[in-house]
Amino acid sequence: MSETAFDDYLAQWRAASPQRAVAWLFLRHDERNCFGALAALQHEWLKAVQEVREPQVAAAKLGWWREELQRTVQGEARHPLTQRLFTDARASTVPLATWVAPLEAATLALTASPPADFTAQCAAAAPLATALAALETRVWFGGGVESPRAGSVTMYARLAANTRALAAEVERGRSPLPMNLLARHGLTIEGLATDSPARRAALHDHLAGIESGLADAATMPGPLSLFRAVDLYHDLAALRRAGPADDPLTVLASPAHGFAGVLKTWRAARTWRGSMRNEIR
Repeated sequence: MSETAFDDYLAQWRAASPQRAVAWLFLRHDERNCFGALAALQHEWLKAVQEVREPQVAAAKLGWWREELQRTVQGEARHPLTQRLFTDARASTVPLATWVAPLEAATLALTASPPADFTAQCAAAAPLATALAALETRVWFGGGVESPRAGSVTMYARLAANTRALAAEVERGRSPLPMNLLARHGLTIEGLATDSPARRAALHDHLAGIESGLADAATMPGPLSLFRAVDLYHDLAALRRAGPADDPLTVLASPAHGFAGVLKTWRAARTWRGSMRNEIR
């Protein structure tokens, strides 16, 4: 296994969100290898869904990952992430079905019809989010631990991330906004590529729904991994800044800097450590 290749995947994952580099400081070396590798692996899966324009090509990539996981549980891992991740018992003892569930959900999502409204959009996003959260919760907290909050937070986080990536989504012929919002504001998918009062109004409506849902999800029962908790704090803060902003997309996509962001990450790390101690008891 190439140490450089493994580190490169971790670096790519950390670079995708500024707060991850801060969260990284609160992990031990073994936790970085296990939890970091899992996060980077999920990042690779989501890239196949989000960044590949042709569904057949994306499905082939996801199929390769499914085969890789099947080989990995038999001791034949080929990829740097699976090679490192499965040396840790927290990952290697997870059933194969839990590993492949996100890939199956992601493959089905490739051919899903555009959602008619926000409720339909959440329903379409839920299977993949739930599968990702179930895997994450199992690796971070062990068997027998359920976290409805993790699944719901993951779902709204994906909607927020897709909205941040609006330009790339439109370029691939997809809309991060449901169809009823486009109709309400007289927009087309192609029209979302250009800033306009109509696009800003539609984004305000859409982000209000995500913020409300994420705020409710934050109060649900169940533990969150450190990375998921950090993303929750930062997503909520970004959504609340974007809500009253004249240009909500620019504000949503702008990372927060300064002591406040570091403090949120520190609080998330302290809460996560506390939940880990409780699980051990």
